[in-house]
Amino acid sequence: MLPEHFRPAPDDVATLIYDAGPGRPVRLTVVSGSAGNASTTLTLNATAEDLQPLVTEIRQLALHRPPASPGRIVRLGDELGEILLGPIAEQLRQVSRLVLAADGPLSDLPFGAIRAPRLIDARGRYLIETRTLCWVDPALGAGNASNAPAGERPIALAFADAVYRPPARPLGASMSDGGISWRRHAARRNQASTIGALGLPMVSRFGPAASPTLFWESTASYAVRFLHLAVEARIDSGNPDSSALLLSPERYDEQAIPLAAGQLASRLALERESLVILSGLDTGDHGIGPGPFVEAFGAAGASSLVVSLWPVIDESATRLFGAFYRLVAEGMPTAAALRRAQLGLLAQPLRFDQGEGRTPVEFDAAHPYYWAGYRVYRGSAGSCS
Repeated sequence: MLPEHFRPAPDDVATLIYDAGPGRPVRLTVVSGSAGNASTTLTLNATAEDLQPLVTEIRQLALHRPPASPGRIVRLGDELGEILLGPIAEQLRQVSRLVLAADGPLSDLPFGAIRAPRLIDARGRYLIETRTLCWVDPALGAGNASNAPAGERPIALAFADAVYRPPARPLGASMSDGGISWRRHAARRNQASTIGALGLPMVSRFGPAASPTLFWESTASYAVRFLHLAVEARIDSGNPDSSALLLSPERYDEQAIPLAAGQLASRLALERESLVILSGLDTGDHGIGPGPFVEAFGAAGASSLVVSLWPVIDESATRLFGAFYRLVAEGMPTAAALRRAQLGLLAQPLRFDQGEGRTPVEFDAAHPYYWAGYRVYRGSAGSCS
C-alpha cells in the first residue's frame, strides 16, 4: 500500500513517485487528487542507466562557465520531459502543482529545467514555468518530540561563512561573458541577510563568527523559526553520514559540522513549523540527492527545507532569496514563494553594482544555472499543498 504521506488532497495536485532502481525500467506511480487519491503505476521506456548520462549532461551544461548555449539544455529538457512526463501528460493537463519523489539518478535531476510536453504546455516551457514543484520526504515534519511549539518571540538565524569563494565552476573573471570578477567581500553576508525581510528579530553570525561553537551556542540560546545557512555543504556519496556543513571553506576539518551520530537532532532544537535554507549544498550526481541533509534537519525538527543541488554565485542567490522571504512574509506557501522567486530571475536581467566609478553590469539570469538547482522539501503531499 502506498504510504499516506504521498497522497495529496486538493484536485489540482498530483504526486509523481519515480522508482529508478538499477537494472530495470523506471516505474512511475501517479497519485491524483482529482481521482480521489487513487494511484496508478506504469513502466517508463527507460532504465536508470539510460537516464544517468542525460542527468549528468544537463547538470554539467547548467554549471558550465561561461554559460553554455541554452540550445542543448532545451533539447535535453525536451527529451527528459517526454520520458518522465510524456506518458502521463493527459493526466497532468489540469494539474497546477506537482509533488515529487525520486531515487537513483533522478534524485540529482533539476526537474524545474526539464521541458513540459506540448500536451501539458503548448509553448513547451520549462516545467517550473508551468507548475509549482514540491519534493516530499517523510523525515520532515515529524520533528523532535522535545522541540518546543512556536514561541512568542521566534527569531530568524543567519549564518554565512568567513571566506567568499566561487563555486566549482565559476563565472569567468572578464566582463565580456557576463561574468563578475571574484573578490573577497560581503556577498554571502548579503545573501544571508535577506532573511531580515521576514520581519522577525534576526541574529546573524558572519565571517569569523560563523564557527561551529557559535552555531551551537546560537541554536541553543534562541527559538529558531527560520535558519539560513549561506555556507558550503558537502555530500559524501560513499558514506552519507560523513556529509557536513562547512562553515569555513579554508579549514574543512576544524570548521565542519558533520551529520554523523545524529548531532543535529541531539543539539539543534528548531521550532515546530521551522524552515531551513541550505543555499550552498552541492549534491553532485551521485544518485542520493539532498537526502542526508533532509533527514538530518528533519530529525532536528525542520518541517520545510529549501536546498540547492549546486552552489550559485551569491549575487544571484541574494536576488532570489530576497524575493522569496518577502513572499513568505506575506503568507505565501514555501513552494509557491520559491517558484515566484525563480520566475523573477527568468523574467529580468541581474544587475550588479561594480563599485564607484564603474559601470553596473547586467546579464541574463534566465540560464538554468541561476534558478534550476533549488528545491523545496516538505514532509507530505498534503503539507506541500
